[in-house]
Amino acid sequence: MHKTSLLSIAVSVAAPLVTAQQCNKIQIFTAVGHGENYPGVQQSITRAVCHGLSGCGVANIQYPSTVSGDGCRAIETGIAYGRTALTDYVTKCPESKIVVMGWSQGASVVGDLLAGGGGPGKGAMAGCTQKTTPPMDPTTAPGSHIVAIAFYGNPRHNANQKFNVGTGSGIDGVMARPADNLAVLQTWGDRLQDYCAMGDVACNAGRDGGAHSSYFSNSYASIPAKWIRSKLGV
Repeated sequence: MHKTSLLSIAVSVAAPLVTAQQCNKIQIFTAVGHGENYPGVQQSITRAVCHGLSGCGVANIQYPSTVSGDGCRAIETGIAYGRTALTDYVTKCPESKIVVMGWSQGASVVGDLLAGGGGPGKGAMAGCTQKTTPPMDPTTAPGSHIVAIAFYGNPRHNANQKFNVGTGSGIDGVMARPADNLAVLQTWGDRLQDYCAMGDVACNAGRDGGAHSSYFSNSYASIPAKWIRSKLGV
């Protein structure tokens, strides 16, 4: 979803896929960025969230993140996997609290899973058309179990939303949501934060690859981690 190589900034590029196989009090689902393998750069945040907590697990929203080609099909795959994974997990573990997060293309996967997706690709996804998928209901399972959602470097970032965080909050991303789709995303607004730095190549339509990976330093990771922990009540 962006112009810079993620291989130079990824924390891990050769880790196995991980699924949520046991019930945890807190279960985090992450969608990695394009070019990443799980766990990727978001592990700095998931570690901070789970620090000192028992029964806190992390799982992968699987999609072909490292495959070049049709980005629309990749996102569709992630949406389908995420919907099934969350539904199955909540059915098996009805007492769990769920956190969902995604970086870069992974943020598109998570956002489209929750708010619905579809339409012609733009930016790095120009030339493909993503099929329309329905939103998830935030008031019924599995959506009602999601207590916190975080996007980092989100290509579908919209300017000036109450849930925006960061210096790039006032500028649209390269593939900002249309008004009707944004209205659906806003129904998740009480449990959502969309982190965007000025100049980010995806959420800010900028040219700064460093800004696009700036959310995962130890100093910055503590910001979303603290917010997520507050939503979890820990």
